[in-house]
Amino acid sequence: MIQRIQSVYLLLAVAFLGLEYSFGSVWTGPSAAEYSWFVPVTMGVFTISAIGAFGAIFMYSQRKRQRSLVVTSQIIALLGLLILFASQYMSGALPNMNLTQASFESWAALVSPILAYLMLIMARRAIEKDIALVRSMDRLR
Repeated sequence: MIQRIQSVYLLLAVAFLGLEYSFGSVWTGPSAAEYSWFVPVTMGVFTISAIGAFGAIFMYSQRKRQRSLVVTSQIIALLGLLILFASQYMSGALPNMNLTQASFESWAALVSPILAYLMLIMARRAIEKDIALVRSMDRLR
């Protein structure tokens, strides 16, 4: 059932998480130079979250499992977001960034996981509405 709205939200979350890899300024910037663990850990966390969100698209017949997978993807995406912002802050790249100095690529790399997290929240809410709808229909029978 690709026409369900949570499938669209999950696909957008996967797209935003995948878009994160196209921004080279984050992966070659001061955080990557200062912390050797930053690039593999952050890429791994965002990849796991994207795989979970993509897998949740195809679990439409098992709504409760789909919801738990989306919640897990949310937690993992939030962890990746915290790692990204903490490492940017500790390396000094985030406090020194302003609108005139920073490129669009730097800002987009920081906003992309936030948008993915918001899409995961919206997908979870839509799944919960589906669960409530099915529960109410079962009561009517």
